[in-house]
Amino acid sequence: MSLRAIAEGDLGTVAAWYSEAASAAYEERSLEEVSASVGKDQGVFVIMQTDGEEPIGLLEHGCEGEWLTVAFIALAKAYRGWGYGSEAVRLAEEWAVHEGIAERFRAEVDVRNGLGLYFWLRLGYRPASAGEFDWQREDARDKMPMVRAPDNV
Repeated sequence: MSLRAIAEGDLGTVAAWYSEAASAAYEERSLEEVSASVGKDQGVFVIMQTDGEEPIGLLEHGCEGEWLTVAFIALAKAYRGWGYGSEAVRLAEEWAVHEGIAERFRAEVDVRNGLGLYFWLRLGYRPASAGEFDWQREDARDKMPMVRAPDNV
């Protein structure tokens, strides 16, 4: 499995499964809004199978200080439950450490997404405490911040 930056040519393939995947993750933004979130300190990876050419998932990430934030992760329905999401997070964390852009990791999970909360707990994340970062932003009111600060990734 691998990650790479999203490209314009990926949108058609992703559009075929995005609506259902976004709904499952309680994500209300359109594919266009998510893909447009690429900027200086944020981006979107497509999740690829090792032998595949088409995206099977998306991982939206951003950097702030020493934190890498996964704002949204989604997989096409046929690929859920097989470890692709966990492996994508692991690869994103390794990338951030290798590039020297993050030492700590945060995920934003919609509070209605019980399976999402469980996913992050299984990866060693825990609910954030108020002093760890500005987690009470107005735009993150319905999000549960989950954090992990590993000794090494």
